[in-house]
Amino acid sequence: MRKAKGVAEQKPHSGGSMNSLRNDIPTRQASDESRDLLRARHRNYRAAKLTQGLLVLVSILLPVIGVWIGSQVPEIRPYLALASLILLVMETALFDRIQKDRLKRGAKLQEQFDTDIFGLPWNRFVTGAPVEYEDVRRLSAKPLSEKREAHFLAWYEVCIGRLPLYLARLIGQRTNISYDARLRRRYGGWLLTLTLLFGVALLYAGLYKGLPFPDLIMTLIVPFLPVLTWALRERMQQANAAISLTNLNGEWGKIWTKALGGADAMALTVESRSLQDAIYQHRERSPLIFDWVYSIFRSVNEDEAHHAAEDLVRKAEKALGEGGKA
Repeated sequence: MRKAKGVAEQKPHSGGSMNSLRNDIPTRQASDESRDLLRARHRNYRAAKLTQGLLVLVSILLPVIGVWIGSQVPEIRPYLALASLILLVMETALFDRIQKDRLKRGAKLQEQFDTDIFGLPWNRFVTGAPVEYEDVRRLSAKPLSEKREAHFLAWYEVCIGRLPLYLARLIGQRTNISYDARLRRRYGGWLLTLTLLFGVALLYAGLYKGLPFPDLIMTLIVPFLPVLTWALRERMQQANAAISLTNLNGEWGKIWTKALGGADAMALTVESRSLQDAIYQHRERSPLIFDWVYSIFRSVNEDEAHHAAEDLVRKAEKALGEGGKA
């Protein structure tokens, strides 16, 4: 795994050939070292999502068991309530710490990938030390599915290879910001709604079975608390993450305007490094999104990201061709 190297960036002269404007992002992101980092990142996040998924599944099963079995076997009601409270405490006291460690490792792996292909220096002050070589190897040794491996070959839109590095890098950073923001808004928008509908359905089932109010508390309300708590916290965190990304996108817009206006390439590189710091900190703090959610929205999100990148590349090429800009 190679470390990110400094890349000398010269501002292109107007009227230069397109060959002089190319960068090596498309080839570097397809290298073995880059794919190892993405593979390690994927496995790290998959472990975190599996843990979260199991917690959510147990949280869902407890109230379901309470409604459908608790009415027939009253002696299990106190145990269901106790199990729900234990799950709630364990999620906060134990699993939360484990998940945060995985989030930090995943953010570092993505940062190692980004800084390498974007030609940015590693900022140890913000990110600390990179992930250990042995850990990268442990997480990346076995290949993933062919479809997933093929996805790693073009992590960022290949069209940005037509631009100088300092412009291509900015488009890649915007893709990170915009893609994540759109996904989180879509996911958070219906997460809490589905959870509340699930709770209402359970309440209706309990009333339909004729459970008295004290039994509803023990067999439904208390067992439902873990999943409701998770959904409320998740909805709030997703909303906060989307707001943070919206602010980041605003800062990106200011840098992009400078870039198209002819700002110095090295000055833009410094601003890109600061923007990358903010992207890393966002990744480190942001809540997980299940892979099946990515799958649902992948087609529309990738289509939007592709067309946005193409539009930005065309605008940059136009600015480059006008002379004295970009």
